[in-house]
Amino acid sequence: MAHAAILGALTDDLITHITASNPRRDARHVKHLKDSALRTFRTQQHVRVNQFEVDARFEGLLDKFYVLNNQPLADALKPRLHELATIPNKWRPELLALLLALSDRPVEKTDINRALEIVPDHPPEQQLTWAEIIADDPLDEEGIWNDVENESDYSEHRAPSLSDESVGEPTTSTHASSLYEEDAATFARAFILPRDSEILDQVTDLRHRMAGLHSGSGLTELQVTRQVLSMLQGVPTDLFEIGRSGQIRPRYSCRILNIAPSTTDRVLRDFASLGSQVTFVRKFAASDRLSVVLQSFQAAIQDVLHRLGKTLSSIEQDLLRPENSTLVSLLKVQVEIDLVAGPLVRLTKLIPDNTLKHNSQALEVLNNLFEQACNLQLIGEDNESVSVASLLLKCLEPYLRPVKLWMTEGKLIASNELFFVRCDDESSERGSIWHSRFTLLKNHDGSIFAPQFMQSIAEKIFKAGKSVMLLEALGHKPDVSLCSAQSLDIAQTIQSVENTLLPFSEVFKLALNRFADALEGSETHTLRQVLTSQCGLRATIKAINHLYFGVNGACFQTFAYGIFQRMDRGIGWDDRFLLTELAQTAFEPIDAVESDHITVRVKPRNDQQYASARPGRSDTLGRIFVDYSITWVLQNIMSNATLSACQRAFTFLLRLYRAQFILNQQEWTLNIMVKHSKIATVKELIALRHQLSWFAVTLRGYVCEMLSIVSKQLTLDLDAASDVDGMIAAFDKFSDNINSKLLLQENMAPIRSSILAVFDLYEDLALEWRHTVKQISNDASHPTPRELVVQRGPSNRRSKPETDDTVDVSDDEDEVGIGHHEHRSVLSVQSLLKEYKRQSSFLLAGLRSVSRIEGEPAWIMLSERLQWGVAGLDRR
Repeated sequence: MAHAAILGALTDDLITHITASNPRRDARHVKHLKDSALRTFRTQQHVRVNQFEVDARFEGLLDKFYVLNNQPLADALKPRLHELATIPNKWRPELLALLLALSDRPVEKTDINRALEIVPDHPPEQQLTWAEIIADDPLDEEGIWNDVENESDYSEHRAPSLSDESVGEPTTSTHASSLYEEDAATFARAFILPRDSEILDQVTDLRHRMAGLHSGSGLTELQVTRQVLSMLQGVPTDLFEIGRSGQIRPRYSCRILNIAPSTTDRVLRDFASLGSQVTFVRKFAASDRLSVVLQSFQAAIQDVLHRLGKTLSSIEQDLLRPENSTLVSLLKVQVEIDLVAGPLVRLTKLIPDNTLKHNSQALEVLNNLFEQACNLQLIGEDNESVSVASLLLKCLEPYLRPVKLWMTEGKLIASNELFFVRCDDESSERGSIWHSRFTLLKNHDGSIFAPQFMQSIAEKIFKAGKSVMLLEALGHKPDVSLCSAQSLDIAQTIQSVENTLLPFSEVFKLALNRFADALEGSETHTLRQVLTSQCGLRATIKAINHLYFGVNGACFQTFAYGIFQRMDRGIGWDDRFLLTELAQTAFEPIDAVESDHITVRVKPRNDQQYASARPGRSDTLGRIFVDYSITWVLQNIMSNATLSACQRAFTFLLRLYRAQFILNQQEWTLNIMVKHSKIATVKELIALRHQLSWFAVTLRGYVCEMLSIVSKQLTLDLDAASDVDGMIAAFDKFSDNINSKLLLQENMAPIRSSILAVFDLYEDLALEWRHTVKQISNDASHPTPRELVVQRGPSNRRSKPETDDTVDVSDDEDEVGIGHHEHRSVLSVQSLLKEYKRQSSFLLAGLRSVSRIEGEPAWIMLSERLQWGVAGLDRR
């Protein structure tokens, strides 16, 4: 509503001003113009000002002030912009844009001293008045004055001081003036005159007139010099004052005798600016800092302040000696002070922002010191660069102490928040020492919480400390005496900066690398040798190859066929104790495999790893998991992703053995089918079996070959690894190669689903094969002994209730075996052949397509081998 009223008032004034020149227009026409203008204003959609552009323009304006040597104006504008940003106001960009549009050469036309004087003071706090007191507690109550004693405020309970000027004229009472009382202080106060503020002001004005300090007065250079020296020492002076923003400025517009007024103003402004910087640095040096780096920085600043104080005292002493006939020159004093105050002015730019935390301020100081040392060397200021480099190394020395403790002893200081290594859980398992017990503290942008010049060696420092921790857990104590004496040699580094043509950044980084290499020692290489030779790494890799990859085909087939036989028998096949015993017995002859470390478990149906390619089919083989226990030491370099990839390869290989198991079961009835091969159904069934046999043999050869290549590549990568991280990277690459070679990646899901659909055809083939053999045996007039066995059915199988495989049973009920399919629906051979051709065509096209994209030649070879079987089926 307020905006609408303001808009209406402005519109009335605008219409009235425009139509004033045409008196012939009536009030009706004027009202029509006003309504039209208001309607246009209200429906107009204006584009908001870009707040980021406004902020960028102000940042550029601040930089301009600094470049044009108008630091007081920049220092006055910057905090006000920060204060304005904290006030919530949606029109802030528009207001700032308006101020920018109205600005006219602010560097030349702005007088910062006068601008700060017109800033109104904060309104005084409202004080309690007698009217409010009387309103709450009236003075006309009965008996209110009964307990009041008519004596002085200074009774025997309070012994006043004669210097207490806050008390006004005491009330002379009988008790206070009595000669019988011994209260001498109260008696003496009766003879003290009260303070007169007018007389005090007169004394102050008299002192100013005697010193010649008033607006427009002419001063000598000696007077100004004494005021300047006192101001730089931090003593209050009459010529300079401290403004509300903390900046020092001349209090009077004085002139120096025999010097131009413009020169006087310029010199006084320069001294005031220097005094502001010295005061800012002095306040920082006197503040309390928790970080040891900031404390070292404060100590260095205090040294510079001490040298400045000695210089100021020396100058003042030369001017006050009566035997010296010294020529007083303010410009000479300015030159002498600048020689000492130059480093102090540079330190002003290095002081961190107070809004940051102490650890962030310490990192900012180190980064600023490093950048300034590099910049000073680039512009040819070698002496100043060496001085700043020396200060950097002094501040860096306490920062490197926890680094040395971590790299040599693997210990962290709990109270140190500046170091970039953190311990997440000290009570975690030993198998997580390398992976998750320690972490690197990082910033929001992803960089490590460390100075910029240490980003390149932070990972090396992190690895060295973890290597020491892991070696200590293995019982290998590092020799601390060899590394304890290592430090960053300050003198050598500074000498390198002075005597080399290399930039300071390169010299400093080389020194840091030498420091880290000396502390790292041989722990990293020792740990790799211990893991390789003493912790059974090679034996564990061999055990994984036998257990998950079937390197020993006989043992793997014994284990797999034992599972399949139990599955075909049906109830109770998934007992984990019996399956574990079966695996331990099968792999016991292999020396590299410790059979008591093997555990086999079967997950419930609702927690299966792969879904079946066809609806209504449960992926039973995908729920069988083989676990092999490895030592906690190897758990630090073998992640769960590695064992998960090995398990998926085991499942893939188990499906291939299942397909071969089904085909082998059909061999004892193959003669019956061959005798009746003239029957169309039998002929198609034999052709389908041939194609599926070709598919299983080809795919199994491909899987075994790829697993062999991947295992050899793992051995080569482990031999080439220089440290633990290299060994971890080798195992990660090993996992990726397994998933890639065996088509187990997420982007290979359609191809993998097609392969699983072909695996389902083996179960359908078993049903159709058994059904056809049984029909042929029943129709035979003179059955053979083998046909009689087929007619009677397997005698070793127990009769089981009819089950539908599409119906899910509860987890606590026994599962019906896969091989017992007498009660499942039998598909036609033509539909099975059609499904095989469809899946084969899709599989071949998918392999060729991904091979062209990924550039994997093994997939093209696999597609060509599978194509041979499909071509043979087409010729039939």
